Amino acid sequence: MLHLACALLLSLGSVSLAGPGHSGDEGHSHDASQAASSQSPRVVGTSEAFQLVGILKNDLLTIYLDREQDNSPVLDATVEVSADGKTVVAEATSDGTYTLPAATVAKPGENVLEFSITDGQTFDLLGGTLLVPGEKSEHAAHDPTSPRGWLDRPIPAGWAALGGIIVLVAGSLIGGLFSRRAMLAHILVLFASGALLFGDPATAGPGHSGDEGHAHGPESADGASDSPRRLSDGSVFLPKPTQRLIEVRSRYVGAETVRRAIRMPGRVISNPNHTAIVQSTVDGRITPYNGKFAQVGQKVRAGEVLGFVQPVMSEIDRSDFEQTAGQLDQEIALAINRLEQFRKFSTFPAERIRTAEIEVANLERRRAAMAQRKRGNEPLTAPIDGVIATAQAVIGQVVSPKDVLFQIVEPRSPWIEALAYETVDVDQLGAARAVVNNLPPENLQFVSRSPSLAQHATAIKFQAADPSRLDIGRQVTVLAETGKPMSGIVIPRAAVVQAPNGEFVVFRHIEPERFEPKPVQFVDVDGERVLLTAGIEAGEKIAVQSAALINQIR
Repeated sequence: MLHLACALLLSLGSVSLAGPGHSGDEGHSHDASQAASSQSPRVVGTSEAFQLVGILKNDLLTIYLDREQDNSPVLDATVEVSADGKTVVAEATSDGTYTLPAATVAKPGENVLEFSITDGQTFDLLGGTLLVPGEKSEHAAHDPTSPRGWLDRPIPAGWAALGGIIVLVAGSLIGGLFSRRAMLAHILVLFASGALLFGDPATAGPGHSGDEGHAHGPESADGASDSPRRLSDGSVFLPKPTQRLIEVRSRYVGAETVRRAIRMPGRVISNPNHTAIVQSTVDGRITPYNGKFAQVGQKVRAGEVLGFVQPVMSEIDRSDFEQTAGQLDQEIALAINRLEQFRKFSTFPAERIRTAEIEVANLERRRAAMAQRKRGNEPLTAPIDGVIATAQAVIGQVVSPKDVLFQIVEPRSPWIEALAYETVDVDQLGAARAVVNNLPPENLQFVSRSPSLAQHATAIKFQAADPSRLDIGRQVTVLAETGKPMSGIVIPRAAVVQAPNGEFVVFRHIEPERFEPKPVQFVDVDGERVLLTAGIEAGEKIAVQSAALINQIR
C-alpha cells in the first residue's frame, strides 16, 4: 500500500510539471489552433484589368488596387465591397489605398467578399475569400469552485513532491521498526522518487507534447509575416505596401525584332545653318541701343539693332581725314565759283552749266559722307532669328572688326557630334537617339561623317529630328542601330539582375504579392535594353522596374 501511494503521488507530480502546450492526449496539443500566424489575413482577387489585395489589420480592411498590365496603382476608382448581402463603399485615402471598417464585411471564419470596381469607363467584378481567425478558447476550463473543478485541477509539482517525500520518510521509519531490509528498500525508493520528481522528464519546455518530435504551439508557426522575405522555394514574398513604396512595375513581354546599337559619346553643337555672329566692320567704341545691350537667352529677330559702334580714329587717320576734308572743301569752292561764272555769262552752253552742277553736287556728297563717318555710329544688327548664345559687349569697350560681339543660334535644331571608336558603316546606320539623364531620348538623323580621325575616333554628326530641348555644349550618349536584325524578348537592362549564385535572373510576377526568379540568357541591344535569348517565354509577366531591390530581399 505504501508503494502504491508513492506511485500515485509521483504520477500526479509528473503531470503537473508538463509545460505549456502539452495536453498529454497521445502527443496532440490543443494549443496549435491558438498559434496564429503573424501575417495579417488577406483576400486576393485578379482579373484581366485589375489585381486586388485586401489586408485585415487593426480592425481595418485596407485594399490595394493595381492595374494588371503594369502593376501601377489605381488611385481614383470606386470600390464597393459586398458580403452577406451587405454592400459598403470603401473610402479612398491620400496614400492611394481604399479602406473600410473590418466589422462591416468580416467576421471570424471564412468570409466570401465581392469587389465591384469602377475606374472611369472600366467596370470589373472581383471575388475572394477572407479567412479571419476565431476567438481563443481555453481547453478543459472548469469552474474552480465546483467539486468537479477541484477534482480536475492539477496538483502543483512542488506540493506533490513534498507530499511524496513525507509519506516515504514516514513509511521508511515505520518499516524500519520491523526489518532492516525494508528500511534499505524504502531508502532506495526515496532516492528514485527524487530522481523522478526533479529529473529532466518533468521539465519539458513549452511546445513539447512528447509525441515523438511533433511540435505544437506558437513555436510551430511558419514564421510568416507582413515583411518582405525570401521563401523556401526561392521566390520572394513582397507585400503590396512595400511594392508601392519601392514602385515596382511589371509588364507582359512579347517577341520583338530589334537591331544591336552602338554607344558613342557625343556633344551638342550649334547647327551651322542656324548660327550667326555679330561683328563690327570698323574700329570703334561700342555703345548700347536704348540704354542696354541684348542679353544671353534673349530672343531676337533678323534686323533687330543690338548696339552701336562709334568709330575711333588714330592720330594718323585723323590727320589724313582733315587733309582730305580740306582738299574737298577747296574743290567744292572752286567748282561753285566756276558754276557761277557759267551762269553769269550767257555765252556758255547749257550742257557745260549742267556738268558744273553735277560736279558740285558730287563733291558736296563726298564731304557730307566724311562728316557723317566722323561723327556717326555703325549699327550692330541681328542677321537671323534666334536666341543670343553669347554676348561680349560692355559699355565703353573698344572693338575691332575681328571681335565677335554676339552669337545667335536657333536652339530648336542643334547638331550632335558623336565620336565612334570602332569602325562604323554609315550606310548600315539605322535609328539613332541621344540619351541624357532625366530627359526623354532625342531622335536623331544622320548628317555627315568626317573622313579623318579626331581623338582616334570618327566624328559623326547627327541632327535632332524634332524640336530639341538639349542645350548647346551638353554631353550626351548617342545610341545608333547597326548590324543585322535580331528577334526575341526585349526588356529594360535594369530588369536583369545577378543572383547570389552568379546567375543572371529576371523576376516573374506570378501572384500579386509573389515574384519568382528565373535564370535568363541575353545579349545587349543598347545601354538601356537587352534581348533575352533563353529563360523566358512570350506572354510572361516580368518585373521591369525595381528588380534590383527585389533581388536584395533575403
